[in-house]
Amino acid sequence: MALQEPSPDRQMTHDEVTLAAQIYAAIQKSSNESERSQQSNDYRIGVSDLGYCSEKVRRMLAGIPEPVTDKMPAFIGTALGDHVEQAVLGLWPHAIRQPEVNVTLPGEGGQLYTISGHPDLVFPDGLVLDVKTVRGLSVVRRNGPTQQQQFQRHCYALGAYESGLFDVPLDEVRVANVWLDRAGDERELFVHMEPYSSMVIRQAGIWVDDLVYAFLHNETARKEPPREVCAKTCGHFADCRALDTDVEGLLTDDEVLISVDLYNEAIALEKQARQMKDQAKANLTGITGSTGKYSVRWIHVNGSHVEFDRQPSDRLDVRPLR
Repeated sequence: MALQEPSPDRQMTHDEVTLAAQIYAAIQKSSNESERSQQSNDYRIGVSDLGYCSEKVRRMLAGIPEPVTDKMPAFIGTALGDHVEQAVLGLWPHAIRQPEVNVTLPGEGGQLYTISGHPDLVFPDGLVLDVKTVRGLSVVRRNGPTQQQQFQRHCYALGAYESGLFDVPLDEVRVANVWLDRAGDERELFVHMEPYSSMVIRQAGIWVDDLVYAFLHNETARKEPPREVCAKTCGHFADCRALDTDVEGLLTDDEVLISVDLYNEAIALEKQARQMKDQAKANLTGITGSTGKYSVRWIHVNGSHVEFDRQPSDRLDVRPLR
């Protein structure tokens, strides 16, 4: 039987294109008018600004608006996070969702910085939980939380304690992130949890010290993310790092480096898996039956012509019993 040619992708009608554009615009408008975006528009530092890029925050404080960027990934992450929070409340109704907390960070010179934020979930029995969504969990399993995520969750814990939201002493509080794969390819979640640390709070205060110094002296602050990350995520990239002259193509971002390692490890595993399958297949030639856990059979595939002649073959089929 001749194979049918694949049909071309269906093109949207004019009305469908218009509707798609309007819904996209609604998503961008909703994201840009969110409380988080409004905080940036009002040039107010929040806990979630800490630890990512000092120069980006300095520009915000200086009243330099960030050019509009596509907010679709953030919108999807926020929507998923909201659903996770609601699901958790169904199991732990005593948890407090998105409370406003203020944290006081000490600077090295005795300065005190009061910064506000909204932790995803606070459990009065001593846990702060922040929800994150990513594309696949392999990188975060290997890399753990970023500096920004560490600053966030420990600052949230201190702020929640200062707001009287815990029934336990501060030294009994734990902080955690839970990551889920936004694509749904990985069904299990990944959690990283640790005790609250005053050392992380001190590091966050030093980070703010450096930021404030650069702002008050009208100096460029540290550009902490690797350049390739800025290119993908920051609206300031064109006039901040696009013209850097010391760039030689060296990739330095931890997530990028880990992703390259994972990709090469996967290629090696694919080769090893093919070898294992070939060796097992040789020992199963002509074998059919059941192991009690798997059924084993051979399926004959007839030859056919698809752009080239496919030779007849026997395909091994091993699958769990139902």
